[in-house]
Amino acid sequence: MSVVKKLKKLWRYKVTIALLLGWLALSAVGYLGKDNVYERYETDIGKTPYFALVFEGLHDGIYPWDIGREKQDFGPHGERIWGASREAGAATELVVEPDVAGTEEPDSAESVGNGETEEPDSEEEAKELEFTDVDESYFDDAVFIGDSRTVGLHDYGGLDKADFFATVGLNVYDMWDEKFCETDAGKVTLAEALSAKKYGKIYFQIGINEMGRGTLDSFMEAYTWSVQIFRELQPDAVIYVQGIMHVTKEKSDTDPIFNNRGLIERNSRIAELADNKTVFYIDVNEVVCDGEGNLNPDLTFDNLHLYGSKYNIWVDFLKTKGILK
Repeated sequence: MSVVKKLKKLWRYKVTIALLLGWLALSAVGYLGKDNVYERYETDIGKTPYFALVFEGLHDGIYPWDIGREKQDFGPHGERIWGASREAGAATELVVEPDVAGTEEPDSAESVGNGETEEPDSEEEAKELEFTDVDESYFDDAVFIGDSRTVGLHDYGGLDKADFFATVGLNVYDMWDEKFCETDAGKVTLAEALSAKKYGKIYFQIGINEMGRGTLDSFMEAYTWSVQIFRELQPDAVIYVQGIMHVTKEKSDTDPIFNNRGLIERNSRIAELADNKTVFYIDVNEVVCDGEGNLNPDLTFDNLHLYGSKYNIWVDFLKTKGILK
């Protein structure tokens, strides 16, 4: 067979060859960056091929040519810090303020809750607060932040005087970049929305959409970062960090990503942020799960979300977790 015929034969497989070369190139980039710009992502070759790291990085604004750059060029959940020149300038400009991003990560829940590490000035400030029963008016100055489950609470919970900044698919990695908050001024970023109005309580529940993305540590870095921003923007608000609602046993036993084992690990870490002075951990799983910690199948239509008629259970639970200063 002549060389020309061989080349013609190979040309018929040009798409396959191009895909193979592209796969090799992306795998090489992922391998080179696994200990650098992609270190926050799962790098178990059996679960996440190296080329997949490149796509995860692209989603978070990390590009192959960033390999080798100093790590401080990136925020706690992998986003590139460009200051005011970044497209999402309002959020980024906020998180690089010295009190938020210019310090080391907090070593304890005390520093997250208070926004500082100084000892309290009085015995009253040092006293931990306890939960008490409240009525619906307690939520009039509250804002609820979260994903589709919080959307359901908005639609069916009857807390009409509270504000809700929630959207389907919201995740802790992107929540400061997207304009998803409905206000009188239109859709704005979360930083803009929280800067425009004073709140007495912040309810934060997020985490189901992040399962299978990044690592437990990278999730918690981004989560802790967000709680710090809440405190910066709303220094007088009581912050409730809510445990991620579990899934049913059927879902948990058959899904390698969305399972209760992983959710329990994350909730355990979220609970560590509570100082019971300004940051409080509450877990709706106490009232929506069975004795084994699985979401009660009678309460859900898809193994993940509550029926609209069942959100009253969540609201009644919240009414037992009031904090009165």
